[in-house]
Amino acid sequence: MSELFIAELRRLQWERIARLIEKERMAAYMPSRDARGVRYEEQRLQRLMRDVAEAERSGVRGPEICRYRVYRIDARPTAGCSSPDTPAPVVHLMAPSADAAAERAWAVHGRDGGLYPRGGYRIASVTQMLPEPGEFF
Repeated sequence: MSELFIAELRRLQWERIARLIEKERMAAYMPSRDARGVRYEEQRLQRLMRDVAEAERSGVRGPEICRYRVYRIDARPTAGCSSPDTPAPVVHLMAPSADAAAERAWAVHGRDGGLYPRGGYRIASVTQMLPEPGEFF
């Protein structure tokens, strides 16, 4: 699948989750209360088990399993660039760890013309948002 198609599927999934949170009046997303999400995860695990079994039978290297969480990355202006009008950008990224999320945010946005211009911002915090600690996508 193309990256664009995967991004579209993720966007649709987030919209579905947002509607569920609103409908169920959840303070935060709880995967255990998401019947469709549980079903999707069961189907994903079944496909993964089939792929692994097929790879073992054929002698091919098995599929790589990447586990991602959603992280919120808060940036703050550095002392030299601080003014009341300077925005404090927030970015949400999927990554396997908080360190990887910070590295990715800096790699993507930490350049001239990016969200964090060079020398003007520093990453202040990286917070795991979804799924709950201990659970994986």
